[in-house]
Amino acid sequence: MVSKINNFVISFLDRAHLDTKKILTTYIYALILIPLFFGSFIILTSSVAKQNINVVLNNTPLIAIDRIVALTDFIMGYYIWLKKDLILKHEGNYHFLMFSQAISQLMVGNIFCLILALFGIIRINEQSGKLKCQSSFIKVPAVIFLTIFGFCLVLTISIFIRK
Repeated sequence: MVSKINNFVISFLDRAHLDTKKILTTYIYALILIPLFFGSFIILTSSVAKQNINVVLNNTPLIAIDRIVALTDFIMGYYIWLKKDLILKHEGNYHFLMFSQAISQLMVGNIFCLILALFGIIRINEQSGKLKCQSSFIKVPAVIFLTIFGFCLVLTISIFIRK
């Protein structure tokens, strides 16, 4: 069953002409643009409600948590954009980045980025066998962002438990 799904995804990626570089580029665009759209939405919502942004954030703590997630996604997207060539140079770095990002995006519920990260994992696993991360320029930020997203997940769960 898993191999059928894997073969289906690989054939989809082949038909869409998505290689590792295109997947990473799309992932970077998503990490940068989604937070910008979210910020625009918050500003639009607060202006329509004729409230200050701080009032909106105080009234809805989930939006405040999502704002932290959006800012973290934006910073991660910018960092990946700066290190794109180094990430693509070593397949282990690419695999570690996509795996850590898949976990991170699953924790915060960003389904689009999760799917892109899974596509990247499938594509790189198709090309190579054993993959090991080569350098710490990916490990350290990935662990930091995983920690931030884990903290945001705990905050979100605590908000739902209180209600």
